[in-house]
Amino acid sequence: MARYMEKVEKVAIYTRVSTLDQTVERQSRELRAFAVARGWKIVLEVEEHISGAAEKRPEREKVLILARKKHIDAILVLS
Repeated sequence: MARYMEKVEKVAIYTRVSTLDQTVERQSRELRAFAVARGWKIVLEVEEHISGAAEKRPEREKVLILARKKHIDAILVLS
C-alpha cells in the first residue's frame, strides 16, 4: 500500500452517473466495501446525476471543499 494511504482515516464517497435512468448502487456498494475493508470512516456519501462533461457539479464541489478544509483524508470514486 502506498505510504500516503497509511494516513487515511476519514473518507468521502462521490458517485456519478450521466442520466436519471442510471443508478449509482454498484459504485456505492464497491466503494463502501473498499473503505470498510481498510477500516476507514465514511464521513459523507454524495451522488450526482449529471454529465461528466458538465463544468459545474455541485455535489463534487461539496466533497472537494471538505478535502481542502482537511475534514477528510481522501475522496473515493469509481470510474
